[in-house]
Parts: sequence; structure tokens; C-alpha cells
Amino acid sequence: MKSRLSRFSILLLVIALSPLAAFAQEKSSAKVTPPKGFRALFNGKDLTGWHGLNPHSVAKLEGEKKEAALKKMRDEFANHWTVENGELVNDGHGAYATTDEDLGDMEFMLEYKTVAGADSGIYLRGTPQVQIWDKSQVFNPEKPTRRPHLGSGGLFNNTPDTLGRDPSRVADKPFGQWNTVKIRQVGARTWVWLNKRAVVEGAVMENFWDRSTPLPAMGPVMLQTHGGEIRWRNIFVREIEKKEADRILATSPLLPNPTAFNVSYGKHPKQILHFWKAESDKPTPLLFFIHGGGWMGGGRMSGLSGMLNPILESGISVVSVEYRFIPEATADGEVPPVNGPLGDAARALQLVRSKAAEWNINKERIGASGGSAGACSSLWLAFHPDMADPKSDDPIARESTRLFCAAVNGAQTTLDPKQMRDWTPNSRYGGHAFGFSSFNEFHEKRDTIQEWIAEYSPYALVSSDDPPVYLIYTVPPALGQDQKDPTHTSNFGVKLQEHCVANGVKCELVYPKAEGVKHASSMEYLIATLKGGE
Repeated sequence: MKSRLSRFSILLLVIALSPLAAFAQEKSSAKVTPPKGFRALFNGKDLTGWHGLNPHSVAKLEGEKKEAALKKMRDEFANHWTVENGELVNDGHGAYATTDEDLGDMEFMLEYKTVAGADSGIYLRGTPQVQIWDKSQVFNPEKPTRRPHLGSGGLFNNTPDTLGRDPSRVADKPFGQWNTVKIRQVGARTWVWLNKRAVVEGAVMENFWDRSTPLPAMGPVMLQTHGGEIRWRNIFVREIEKKEADRILATSPLLPNPTAFNVSYGKHPKQILHFWKAESDKPTPLLFFIHGGGWMGGGRMSGLSGMLNPILESGISVVSVEYRFIPEATADGEVPPVNGPLGDAARALQLVRSKAAEWNINKERIGASGGSAGACSSLWLAFHPDMADPKSDDPIARESTRLFCAAVNGAQTTLDPKQMRDWTPNSRYGGHAFGFSSFNEFHEKRDTIQEWIAEYSPYALVSSDDPPVYLIYTVPPALGQDQKDPTHTSNFGVKLQEHCVANGVKCELVYPKAEGVKHASSMEYLIATLKGGE
């Protein structure tokens, strides 16, 4: 009886656990559904289609030694790479997960999640790499070309101080969250989007294995292992045919590397700028570009890429400024915090003027441009009284901060919360500039920051001796009404234009169906104004 009961108990246990076993099997083989036009490189179930290979470890081996090393990496692949819940998981060690097939021109997508202290990368055509960093690592000035604080997505093995080698902006998500990567590769030209943000814009990926030759036309994708667990999922690819490849290259001219890369204008790692020199026998006008991002994010190429080549070809040199964001300015003790990014812009402009002879710049013809917060910064420079200190021992501080013109996109023209709410009732932007955590607090405590508003709000600084400005917006104004995008509403433009006209300052305002438009874009305005009457 005891023996029969034991067998019966075991049978009941098996029946009870069988749904759990089925559920566990279902979780380990999550369904993989590629987007339209794409196919899966990882099936979400097992390691089919992949093998282990560390190309660095066999690069100098030959013959039997190389074959033995390759076999060992293949044999040990599954010791370090497993599949869990539809995810390809690496323990931080072993050979790289390498596709069995070679790929050429393509769009490639995946998601990854890693841990602190680890770094990794995505090898394209068997070549390193689209870098994945732990961006919380502190920049070490003794290793100036190793810049994890700039974020993931750059072509780390390219030559330092070239566009694309580091990402143009930080777009990483916090640890524990999935990051999405999209890569487009046509020939050696490489585009990278991290979490839907462009971080590399068509840079040439160098052939790490032989820099004297182009990137191979075909090769495997490799997922690097480097000291910490990393998880991958939703790995998809779409081949790009020749006709599409030709169209992409024809519509995406290669961006030139800066003439002077990461020129420092202060002690903080973010106080740097790029300079592109337009070829000319005489001093050139200059575009002084300040990127947007709410003074909280963004990068120097954001908003500049599309007009860089035409501006240079027109004979105008270009500077693009990086600056401290609000949290960094706060950490540095800037009061109010917005003094960080605005003061940085002014100091960068003075540094540029101090290099006028060296860079062949006409320091009298400098026009600022940018979008959103970069537009607000540009207008602040345009309207602020000259911040030059002629008595300073610092020759840079003796340089002027005045502009010849400004042309901006989607600008916030005031930092006065009352004006914002009067013009656009659902306004919500700007409190962080003065250290407030919400717009309501910003509005309620307005009377306590009147001096700051007078100093940092572009609208408050307008005077009759200011240079001409150009404002462009994507939606017509509707004063006194809630807006779909109150932070970039053309209500800002209407009120600033009224104020400029009242003070005798030229202000061209553009939005859909606006009257009297003379220039269709900020780039067109800048070229016409900076080059006009030379």
C-alpha cells in the first residue's frame, strides 16, 4: 500500500507541475515578431544562426593554431551565452555572439540592457564597433580619448577627434531599462539612433583591421562581451538594395570633420566647441550655433547637420557650442541655474572672437542660431548688453558678446511665467531655469525672481540698439488659447515681434501662412544677412 501511494503521489506532482513547465518553456521562447520588411537574426528560442568568435584573439594566428582557437570558441559558446525569456544573455565573458551569415548594406535593430561597470559593442561587418558604455563612468583626463560620459552609440574605434567617433548626444537609458538601437549602414557610411535619438549621422566607419583599406563590403554582426552581463533581444535586419543605397548617399552628403575639434573655452568637460573653417582669402562671417534640448539634453550636431555644408559652401565659417546643462550648472553652484548655459554661450562667443585672426573670422559678422532652448540662448545674446570687460586681465573677457544677427527655430522668447501664461494658458516650461520644480511654483513665486527675469529673459532685454532677428515656427499662433506644444508655440514669436517693432528692432516672423515672409528658413536668412553687403 505504501509503495502504491508513493507512485500515486508522484503522478499527482507531475500533473500539478506540468503547466508550470509548459509556462517556463513558453517564457524561454518568447515570440519574435519583426517589423514589416525586417527579418529576425535571433529566433528567441536558442542559439541557432550564431556562433562564438573573438576576432582580436585570432587576428595574428595562422594555420592549426588558428583553427584550434576558432573551434574552441565555437565549442564554448553556449557556456557563456544562453537564452532566457526570449533574450540572448551573456555572462560578461567568452567569445562574441557572431552571426553565421555575412551582411552588407542594411538597417539593423536590436534592444539591449546591461549593468554598471560593463561595456560592450556591436561589430558591423566583423569590424569594431558601435560602442555601448556605462555612461556613469567619470571622465579621466589622463585618458582623453576614452569618453564614456558622452554616452553610447559612437564609432569608438574610429580615429579620435572625428565626427561619429563619439555620439553627438547622450541618449542612454538608466540601468535596468531596455535601450533600442537602430543602425543604418550603406558602404562605410554609418548612422546610429539610440532610443530614437540620432547619435551618429552618416560618419564613415573605419576599417579597424587595416585603416589603409575601406570597410569590408560584407561581414557578420558581432555582439561583444566585456566584463558584465548584457542582454539582447528583438534583433532584426533589413537588407538595403543598391537603388535605395544610392538614394540614401545622394541625399545625405558626408559632413566634414571640424577644423578644430573640442576646443575648450572653460574648465568644465562640457565647455567645448567645434569650429569649421570656410575657405576664403578674406575673413569670413561666422555662424555661432547653440543646440536645443531644454538646457537639459541634446548635442552639438542636433539641428546643425542639415545646414552645415550649405553654410560652409556659402563662405560662412561655423562654430557649434556644447555647454553645461541645468543639473551640471546647479552642481557647479550657478545661481540661478540658467546662468550656466547662458554664461557658457557668452564665454564661448568671446573665445571665438579672440581667435578671429587665427581662424580667419570677421568678428563683426557673427550670427547666432539654434532651436528651442538654443534659440532662447541665441536671443539672449542678441538682446543682452555687451558683457565685455575692457579692464579685465583676461584678454578673452575683453572681447564683445554682441551679435550681428540671430535666426532661431521654435524659440521661447520670454522666461517670465506671467507673460507665458497670459500668451499661452497651458504653458509649462521654464521653471527649471530658476531652480523651480514645477511651472505652478515658478508662477506663484514670480515676484521673488524679478531681477532674474530682467537679466535672463530675452523679451525683457530688447532695446533699440539690438541686431535684427528672425523667428520661425511650425504652427500658426493662437494668442490666449491652449496650444498642443506650448513650449514652441508661435505665440512667443508674435509677442516678441510686437515688442521689437515698438523698440525699433527688425524682427522677421515666419509660420505657416504668415504674411510678408522674405526668407523661408533660418539658414536662408543667415546666408542673406551675414553675406549681404560684404
